Amino acid sequence: MRSSTIGRERAARRELRSAVDDLADAEYAAGLRPGLAWRWWAVIGVLVVASVLAAGIGVWAWVHSAQTRSDAEFEQAAASTVALLLSPNPQDPQQVRRILDRATGEFYDDFAQSSQAFTEVIRRNGEVASADIDGSGVSARTADDATVLVAATVHYEGAAGTDRQFRLHVGVAEDAGVLKVSAVQYLP
Repeated sequence: MRSSTIGRERAARRELRSAVDDLADAEYAAGLRPGLAWRWWAVIGVLVVASVLAAGIGVWAWVHSAQTRSDAEFEQAAASTVALLLSPNPQDPQQVRRILDRATGEFYDDFAQSSQAFTEVIRRNGEVASADIDGSGVSARTADDATVLVAATVHYEGAAGTDRQFRLHVGVAEDAGVLKVSAVQYLP
């Protein structure tokens, strides 16, 4: 008995849907109800415009991201230059040149002016040291430059044989497509 009731309800719903569809068709034919055709075209047009806009934004973001540097690249540039700067070696006459090759801007100008004194102090002390970078992180950045905090430990060889820890605030900027150090500040 229950299955016959369910069957009759389903048949009644089908007839009702068919009657509603027939009524809508008759109203469209008589001009009493505006057609949905223009609405569908408007919806399709909006979807096409939205899709093209989304694709354009996606392409722009992809191209833009390919031209920017990652934080790791800024950190690596800062850490390698700091390691070289904090690893004086009196037997390495090219150390100053390598530091200057990794420098730009104000740091380049300042270090170039004091490079002779830097070399003389290293030669006079005669100590060899090696720096280990304990950690680094980008504290601020734009597309072309960043400020990197670097922590390093310098191991002095020879009579002193001590270790010394440094924290530095390092500016890194792009110069002719290469990341170089633009500022170095020792932090207490």
